[in-house]
Amino acid sequence: MLHAHWIIVEALRPLCAPNPYAMPRIFSLLQLLRCTPVLLFMLLFVTFLSYSLRGVAQQSTVVTNTTIIQLHKAGISKDIISTKIVNSACSFDLSTEGLIALKKEGVPDDIITIMIAKGSTATQNAATNPELALEPGLYYFNPTTHEYIEMDAAILTNSKAGGLGEAMERSVSGLFNAKLKATLSGKEANMKIAMTSPLFVFVFDKDKTGFNDNNQAKSNVESPNEFFLVKLTQGKRDREMVVAKENSVGGNIGIDDKLKVPFHYKKVQKGLYEVSTDNPLVLGEYCFMFAASTASTQGITHKVYDFSIQ
Repeated sequence: MLHAHWIIVEALRPLCAPNPYAMPRIFSLLQLLRCTPVLLFMLLFVTFLSYSLRGVAQQSTVVTNTTIIQLHKAGISKDIISTKIVNSACSFDLSTEGLIALKKEGVPDDIITIMIAKGSTATQNAATNPELALEPGLYYFNPTTHEYIEMDAAILTNSKAGGLGEAMERSVSGLFNAKLKATLSGKEANMKIAMTSPLFVFVFDKDKTGFNDNNQAKSNVESPNEFFLVKLTQGKRDREMVVAKENSVGGNIGIDDKLKVPFHYKKVQKGLYEVSTDNPLVLGEYCFMFAASTASTQGITHKVYDFSIQ
């Protein structure tokens, strides 16, 4: 049995190289356990799995210009840095300004050359999947032309309440519901889609704060899960949604769930999502809006991404 212990120890030695304290621990365990073949197999499997998962987690870290500068300043050799670049997912800034910044930090030309070569590979991947080359924003994919059409933001204003008729009726009956409505100018959206099951692509800025929510503050929006898709009511000159109701008894703030259109999304990679509705859309006006928007605050404007289904 002692001979079997040494076989296991030698087999595990390469896996434990990153951690010099692992081998004594494993050897002690093997001495304490009077191992049966089943226990030996289980120990080998668990150890291998734990170190493999740790390796996967390490490889999932995206290497950037900042990573390279940190490794260089830490005195890591060029060979090790080169191997790190080749075996890792990378997102390099290879612009003129980015290269000048690397040079100012003393990064060797050999390393910069490898970074550029890795960047060329990323460009080839983007050619294979055009979504990877999209700038941050919200896009509609046109299946006929195979184009990704960027959706422009529109301004939603929370300033429309009931008119004179509503005010008179409310003065007679205190139970009458007063409504606060948010409006979009124009009867129809500029983005017109001729299909009822469109595909949208959300691209978030991985390094900054993502989309800009409104004119008051910025929000760290990172996924489509932080958006609502809302069905708008079409008027003569604008489109609107009810964002709050109140009467003498109390009030309700927020968008009616009946106006929210359910959708699902698929994460392609960090910051990149494909979004589809759960069911075909009926003809009409819609918009994607930030779920965290203070939709009931009168006078506040918000950016939304509107479109028409025709």
